[in-house]
Amino acid sequence: MNTSKLWATTALTLVLSACASLPVNDRVLSNSIDINDQWQTRDGQVAPVENGWLDALKMPELSIFVAEVIKNNPNYNEIALRMQAAGYNADASAGRLMPRIGASASGSRTGVETPVQNTSNSFSVGLDASWEIDVWGRLSATAASARSNYEVAKYDFYGARLSLAAQVAQSWFDIIEAKQQLDLSISTVVNYDRATNIIRNRFERGLSSGLDLRLSITSLEAAKATEKQRESNHHQALRRLELFAGRYPSADIEIVGEIPDKLTEIPIGIPLDLLERRPDLQSAKARLYAAGYRAQAAEKALLPSISITARGSNTSADFSELLKFDNIFWNLVGGITQPIFQGGQLRNSAKAEQMNFEAQKQNYAQTLLRAFKEVEDALDNDRTLAARVEHTALAAENAVAAAEVALIQYSQGLVRIATLLQSQRQSLTQQSQLLSIKKQRINNRISLYLSLGGDFYSDSTPNNQENATINSQENKLGGNRPSGNEGITS
Repeated sequence: MNTSKLWATTALTLVLSACASLPVNDRVLSNSIDINDQWQTRDGQVAPVENGWLDALKMPELSIFVAEVIKNNPNYNEIALRMQAAGYNADASAGRLMPRIGASASGSRTGVETPVQNTSNSFSVGLDASWEIDVWGRLSATAASARSNYEVAKYDFYGARLSLAAQVAQSWFDIIEAKQQLDLSISTVVNYDRATNIIRNRFERGLSSGLDLRLSITSLEAAKATEKQRESNHHQALRRLELFAGRYPSADIEIVGEIPDKLTEIPIGIPLDLLERRPDLQSAKARLYAAGYRAQAAEKALLPSISITARGSNTSADFSELLKFDNIFWNLVGGITQPIFQGGQLRNSAKAEQMNFEAQKQNYAQTLLRAFKEVEDALDNDRTLAARVEHTALAAENAVAAAEVALIQYSQGLVRIATLLQSQRQSLTQQSQLLSIKKQRINNRISLYLSLGGDFYSDSTPNNQENATINSQENKLGGNRPSGNEGITS
């Protein structure tokens, strides 16, 4: 059995069977699974996947444009703001672990008109404090769940950043291919027009029939129609790219460059790299943590809650005497509250959260399997497309030569019109397919980097806006992140 499949199956079994701790532990997995060269390696390459695939394309204009998209894309900025909101929610939840202190002040004036007119003033200030002691860890579990939700948002942010860069790069090559297809259509119209003129001259000299001329004109007009369609496709591709950068879709952006003919082989690392690098797997793991902490908090809500409250106040009829604290009143109260009967609300809520935790295990397992499938598919496509490019290039080269020979031989009366038209169609088809397959190959290579968790920057922590946002938020949270199987039981 392929080791990658064995690893995925074992990881899935651990996920589904875990009941005493979190179903994810990278250290245990790496120690318990025998990972060898059967894991889709190439020539024994097991080095970690290198970052910087965008720079490896050697297209500075593309790198600059990706930076502009990262800065201006509305959907991406929305995800960044939601990540920050999740961080503030985590701060708010952690605040429940601390005592609550509040101040109050009031003033009143009362009077009696009859039988004797009398008025009096009353001013008071007070200080209140309360603290729920987290004896059972319910509040800590709730705060940890909020921190895990922030982790989810953070890794979703990372994933969106990588995905956006990949989509922009792929759209860039879509435009290059669309422009090349348009150029091919323009040159095809020129060639068909040249062939039609030759056939018209032969017809006028009585060397060919009117049918030959009509068939040639049909091919020429069809080629002109295809040219207009590809011109429209090119403009639509330009508008899609402009939307990524938050620009008005006017189709006037200038795209330069060629689709690379040669792509270097990349190491794909080992299965454990996938767990550590892919944001969607880290996000799924964080969701698992959050669900576990919510289940823990719901279960501990059945236990008594212990709280301490204190109040101090001073009351005076004269505002100037209020701060002398001559009439201070204070009290200190400790209390314990035990839920007795709530119609099964708390117990059923705890069971529901436990089921949600179990469901999240299944979600993580599916995300893990999907990640491996994406890698396997991208690797297969990479090999297949490389071979297709090679064969189609040879086919296109011969088809172009055959079309030239057919035109010469037809002008000499050596072949029929059907042979000429077929050779022209073959030339157009093979050249168009070659452009399409080259584009598919570079886009699949980008998908492969994405499926392996490769970053488009050569530096994994560039000094840019999104990382500054993340670092600032992590500093606010004090770097508190649940790790391993901290505090989770099922």
